[in-house]
Amino acid sequence: MNDAQIEALLRHPPSLTPPAALKARLLNDIRLPRPGTPAGSTLLSLAPSFWRRWFPALSLGVLLLGCFIVVAWQTSQGLALRRENQSLRTALPDLDELRAEQAQLKSRLAAAGQGGLDPTERAELSRLREESARLTSRSAEVSALAAENKRLRAEMAAALAKAGLEAEPDPFADAQARAQRVNCVNNLKQIGLALRIWATDNQDVFPMDLLSASNGLVTPKILTCAGDTARVRASNWQEFNGSSVSYEYLSPGGNEQDPQAVLTRCPIHNNAGLCDGSVQMLNTNQQVGRIEGKWRIVNNPNP
Repeated sequence: MNDAQIEALLRHPPSLTPPAALKARLLNDIRLPRPGTPAGSTLLSLAPSFWRRWFPALSLGVLLLGCFIVVAWQTSQGLALRRENQSLRTALPDLDELRAEQAQLKSRLAAAGQGGLDPTERAELSRLREESARLTSRSAEVSALAAENKRLRAEMAAALAKAGLEAEPDPFADAQARAQRVNCVNNLKQIGLALRIWATDNQDVFPMDLLSASNGLVTPKILTCAGDTARVRASNWQEFNGSSVSYEYLSPGGNEQDPQAVLTRCPIHNNAGLCDGSVQMLNTNQQVGRIEGKWRIVNNPNP
């Protein structure tokens, strides 16, 4: 095509005939509100595009608002805890004083655990232990002598019966009774020493029962009086159940502040052990009675 043909075509363009269905397609593509259609339907059609556009900004705003609420709540809780701590500090004693008192108690406990007692207390405790050991050996000797005496009397009675003679009054009966009473005194002394040793290690307070002082008593045999034939001695602490105790423990939980108060008593021989460790052999005109809440030696109103 040359220039003349192009110019002629431009001056006299050919007429174009649109397709028959073009108008219908264009009308169909144009979405205009139809008669009777609610106006809000157009807004609803625009809602998805609105949320898609603003969702990131709204999400960030909600996240920032949540963080602000959490920070504000934590700040209020921290202020409340600070006020509570301040009130506790004002209500409680000084912590330095408490620490000093705790350190002092620890040092005293450590000293007590290492034997850090006063020289007087150490000397008294040593003396009590030596006397306890001496009385234990003496009690064993008395028990051995009593057993030997019983064996000799049995042999004498057998010899008299074999010879057809009547047994004469036992010349050793009074001596045996005195020996039993002396043995009872030794038992009460040893019990008193064991109780005082226990009190020395426990704020100068006697135990609530005799079994608590078993370490100082060494053997449960001394809890049975030699003159008490109704009881059977327990040979060791595993066999001990309390039924072999002949003596009365009258001052459980007491102390040595009243040395004349009665600590233990033998109802068979009328012997009384006092809180100062001594033992008295009471006569028929004396007995143990309760005066103003304490057990003491009193005169018998009916001698």
